[in-house]
Amino acid sequence: MNRRPIVHVLGNIHPSAIALLQREADLLTEADPFPSACDGIVVRTRKITGAEIAACPNLKVIGKHGVGVDAIDVAAATAAGIAVESTPGANAESVADLAVGFALALIRNVVPITLALRDGRAVEPHLKIGWDLGELPAGIVGYGAVGRAVGRRLVGGFGTPTIAYSPGRTGSRPDAGIDFAPSLAALLGQSRIVFLHMPLTSATRGIIDAAALASLPRGSYLVNCARGGIVDEAALAEALSSGHLAGAASDVFAVEPPTADNPLFREPHFLAMPHLGASTNGGLERVGTEIAQKVLAVIAARS
Repeated sequence: MNRRPIVHVLGNIHPSAIALLQREADLLTEADPFPSACDGIVVRTRKITGAEIAACPNLKVIGKHGVGVDAIDVAAATAAGIAVESTPGANAESVADLAVGFALALIRNVVPITLALRDGRAVEPHLKIGWDLGELPAGIVGYGAVGRAVGRRLVGGFGTPTIAYSPGRTGSRPDAGIDFAPSLAALLGQSRIVFLHMPLTSATRGIIDAAALASLPRGSYLVNCARGGIVDEAALAEALSSGHLAGAASDVFAVEPPTADNPLFREPHFLAMPHLGASTNGGLERVGTEIAQKVLAVIAARS
């Protein structure tokens, strides 16, 4: 290639990643028209459709800033011979920190107590006594990089009895002190706090439905830092409203950003973030640098 390659960056990425890209390519941003004559794309949360892929005549690679590629038409990219890269594991520590932080806030009733104090109301007696994280048997659904990072924190940091479910895995994993449940149903039936860290696929969409939530012991907690479409949000709102679940937290929603009329926002024991699990300085630098390197490597190899 005689010309410098063009990389279209769709979303804000860490300055270190921008600097890396600028050393080897010309950059377009969200302010520039897209589709474009780019050789590569770096995308965060924006959808990339098959029509947009077809309208980028020089495109060689799409780099997902993060893990899940469900917003990218991977089939269209593959059919066109365009590589799709992502950064599994690069944001694991950041997401795991948020998941455990959510759990601690839930089991100590941090938000409802804060609101009561702020409003000048007496703190209800049932809110004053929380749980140690080590008291509650935990289940991790999905045992990839983030699930493993959560497991290390639970077992090593809090002494939490922890099991995991990952299709095809059973038995023990001595290095982490975590046993694998034989099925999702088995995990749900014996976990008082469940952490979701599975990808969104046709098999996992809506897998945490009303029946799955009902199988959790009464007074359990749910933390979702995976993908919103995994959970039936209406069913989760009902489980919280009925008191079957003591609390839930989510960094992700089926529709992002979530609408104000989402029934979960009516529940006082629901905590939320707008898909910011990986948004720490360290996490953004790791993810941005890795995806920039992968995109540039593919462009160089195909030029």
